[in-house]
Amino acid sequence: MIQQLFADLKNGARQLKKKYGIEYDKCNVEVMLDGYCAAVDNDDAEDKNLYMSGLMLRFWYLCNKLRQKSPGYGNDTEVFAGWLFEGIEYACKYKAWRNPEKKVNGMQAVHRCVETIRLQHHYDSNLDKHKANYNTMSLEDPVGEGDSKTTFMDLLEGEEYAEKEYQGDTDEAARELVQVYVDQKKLVEAVILDLIAFNDFEHEVKTTVNIIMEDGTTKKSTTKYKEFWAFKCVQMLHQLPDDYLDYFVNNYNVSPVEMSVILSTIEKANNQKLYKFLRKTLANAQMTFADRRD
Repeated sequence: MIQQLFADLKNGARQLKKKYGIEYDKCNVEVMLDGYCAAVDNDDAEDKNLYMSGLMLRFWYLCNKLRQKSPGYGNDTEVFAGWLFEGIEYACKYKAWRNPEKKVNGMQAVHRCVETIRLQHHYDSNLDKHKANYNTMSLEDPVGEGDSKTTFMDLLEGEEYAEKEYQGDTDEAARELVQVYVDQKKLVEAVILDLIAFNDFEHEVKTTVNIIMEDGTTKKSTTKYKEFWAFKCVQMLHQLPDDYLDYFVNNYNVSPVEMSVILSTIEKANNQKLYKFLRKTLANAQMTFADRRD
């Protein structure tokens, strides 16, 4: 349960402060990132837990950002906390904040890696057509111990100072991933991934099933979820904005001449071919993201 997870994180953070004098909400993020990396290198399970607890709490507000950008996954904070954990581990694997050529600090490194994880789950879901049900956990539920009045909403809406930076970092992370395809001359795929990353191609689906109760009566149960709508994506491919070439050239390192040819190819393609492009792109993206995380 998310309440137990949060309690465990708070306990770990307290131990981090007691053992090393590190306050997760006040220290430089790089201190905890470097500490976690050292714990991994030394195979120190205790320190790994302490530093990860501090990092999870420091970036806890990203769970709300992930929810806002991935509504199809419902309101289960535990799902997004899992993504956050994956993103932090991903950041610590590549240690971009230590590389002067990357020109990012620890905060930005985590933001970008969390966005990479979000996109991977997003593309995986689109490919596999997983259906994420909405859950009913209240964001007004109190967290913490004793008579604490703090709610999950308070925590998710905290650290407002990082929101604009996060949005910029996540947009840049998405564009970095698209640039991978541009560099490989997979320009049709690059266009499709750009559209998926920056547009809403989900729609709500309702399913109603009959549940037989213990007394033999039948009760209808309706489930709502959002899923990727391939039709809407293909529709946009058919009707790209007039200035899309300028937009793409301004945001990616690509030849305007090559892009003009590709956009003309997309414009002339029929529905059957565009759906084929889309399926191929999602399958390829799944493998690409898996390779980048290994």
